[in-house]
Amino acid sequence: MTYPHRASSVFLPPFPQPFVTISTRQVLTLACQHFGGHPFTPVSPLHAGASLGLDWWLHLTEKTDLPSILDCGASASLALKALYEGVAGVICRDFRAGLPATMKHRLFPDRPPCEDILALKIT
Repeated sequence: MTYPHRASSVFLPPFPQPFVTISTRQVLTLACQHFGGHPFTPVSPLHAGASLGLDWWLHLTEKTDLPSILDCGASASLALKALYEGVAGVICRDFRAGLPATMKHRLFPDRPPCEDILALKIT
């Protein structure tokens, strides 16, 4: 098991570690059961914000108190909209727009190392 919290990271609080790739409500439920109430950060699959949309992520993560990170690919407009809609953090690989100072700690150019909860449950 990789322990991303042992490496230096730009993903500071409020993003508890480990980071877990979440693709469906069932996977989110499985992760919550696996971690037994301990905090973790759900991260969308690679480029999922751009392909599946912000509404998909908001619906998937509703009813959870966990801060989540949406991978927006290279879509700066989607990243900004996600931040304004309340997503705790976004990944945007090509962000050139101005960002309010209060949001700078919520925008990341790269994905954190993520755990695959399905692989963890199998082993």
